[in-house]
Amino acid sequence: MRTSLVFVLLLLSGCGDPIVILPGGALSGEPAAAPADWSALESIDTIQVEFRPSDPYSHNIWAVGLGADLYIATSADGTRWTPFIEQDPGVRARVGRSLYDLKAVKLTDAEERAEVAAAYQKKYEIDADDNWVEDALIYRLDRR
Repeated sequence: MRTSLVFVLLLLSGCGDPIVILPGGALSGEPAAAPADWSALESIDTIQVEFRPSDPYSHNIWAVGLGADLYIATSADGTRWTPFIEQDPGVRARVGRSLYDLKAVKLTDAEERAEVAAAYQKKYEIDADDNWVEDALIYRLDRR
């Protein structure tokens, strides 16, 4: 049993795509132009985002689309991938089989942050008293 589990984990680690909460490497898919409207993300729980093009690191991430803009967020303290954005804001997002070349921009505007926090709360049914996105690091993924 233990040998089988180790074998399966080794197979999974060789895949480039992230699996559930396990990160991956370079994303595969069909390059595409970013859509004019990201609202279709309403029905998609997670997208995959690839950070650090020099040594790709990808992760499944909750995301919201508000019209022409796509957003991702993480805790106020950041996560493993937040320093990668500081080093190189160039990211690739995959939705379905489509890959989009984008640029992560940290949000500082209070009004825009509030709109994004409200969208996360609605989409992911986050308790209003515990909406972690209000204090989160939020990034808008702009077209390159």
